[in-house]
Order: sequence, then structure tokens, then C-alpha cells
Amino acid sequence: MQFTLVSIARKVLDLPVIEWVTIPTRDGEISVLANHEPLITALVPGILIVRADGKETSFAVGGGVAEITAENVIVTADMVEEGENLNIEAIRAKKEEAHKLLEEYKAKGDSMDMEAYIELEQQFLKESAKEQLATR
Repeated sequence: MQFTLVSIARKVLDLPVIEWVTIPTRDGEISVLANHEPLITALVPGILIVRADGKETSFAVGGGVAEITAENVIVTADMVEEGENLNIEAIRAKKEEAHKLLEEYKAKGDSMDMEAYIELEQQFLKESAKEQLATR
């Protein structure tokens, strides 16, 4: 089964043969093996794990989409971070700032801007995924 991982900025990974991939989706994590039923599903921020040549590689991904066929998986995410060189202190600071702003928005009640709130929530979830990857 072929696997391609793409961020908005670049093709991150293109493997001609993988054993399996685990993808964070709205309905929970799914593991995809060869001959999987065709599926298009929305991603949520989390950890994507791909196994190829007996080795697992993990990535923090944001929102996006996964297109799955029997022989091909293409994941397009608005954020893809590899585990190397992640600055855990910077990640935790960004996560804490997003959490603080979310709490401030919640306190506003009816006067909060829902679009801004959702954007902050997504930022918090992306930083949480990066933190999870950095501490693996």
C-alpha cells in the first residue's frame, strides 16, 4: 500500500510501500491496512503513525482529510510536525496561551466570537498533539 503525507507547505512523506498507518479522525483513530474499504474522512489534531520496513514513524497532524483506497492512502493536513527538534517549552507556552484565551472567551458568554473561539480551540489541540509527540 502506498502512503503520501502532505502539509499545506510541502510533501512530507511519500512511501511506495507501508505496512499500516494509524490516523486521528473525527470518529476516533483508525488503522489502515492494504485492501481497506475506500473512505474519505476528516482529520482531527493528533498523532499519525506510519509503519514501513518494520519501523514506526510518528507525526503530529492538525485538521485535514485522509483519502483511502485499497492500495493508496493520501493524508493532507494543515499542520504536520515531525518528532525531531520540537521545542517542548515553546509548545507548552503556546498551548497555555491558547488555553488562557479560551477561558477568557468562555467567560464572555453570549458576546464571544465563535469563529475566533473555534480557531483558538484548534490551536490548542494542535499544540497538544505536538506536545504529545515531543514527549513520546
